[in-house]
Amino acid sequence: MSTLHVENLKGLSSGGNANKIIVPSGQTIDASAGTLTPSVGQVVQETFTKGNTNGTSSGSAWVNSVIVGSITPKFSNSIIRLFATSAVWRTSGSGYFGVRVVCSGGNTNTVATWGDGYYTGGGANCWDTPYQCEFVGGSTSSITCTFQFHPNGVGMWFPNNGPTHSPDHRWTIKLTEIKQ
Repeated sequence: MSTLHVENLKGLSSGGNANKIIVPSGQTIDASAGTLTPSVGQVVQETFTKGNTNGTSSGSAWVNSVIVGSITPKFSNSIIRLFATSAVWRTSGSGYFGVRVVCSGGNTNTVATWGDGYYTGGGANCWDTPYQCEFVGGSTSSITCTFQFHPNGVGMWFPNNGPTHSPDHRWTIKLTEIKQ
């Protein structure tokens, strides 16, 4: 095997394939032993976690939920995009409930807070809720994102505990690192 040492590869500046470097059909560039540096805006990696555990409270303080996801950014200035879903169950009663994401490890901030959950009516109710936010990773150390909920004195399951159909996805969380 021969090795070619270069700092830059540059295609021809004219012709039908101007400014292109073409890898012919049937050939592969193998960078598995090296590192490819992504461009700004490209996805670097994703993590996905799901669970069928649940949590409940009727208190008046923030409570850690079972919805937890982690990612170890490759670049400290990357944007971390979070997308999560959870079935929320609420007993009848007035009062807003809150949901927030608190990070530990590389990023130690509360990265998002939602305070507009509300249900009042003639009985308990359950619904699926998507949550999305973005934040700067701030480090190349592992970041753990934990959802917390604030029942505001009204009974709440986050996520719900319904046994019908033996669910294995009561909640999901996906963390995507995007190069900046």
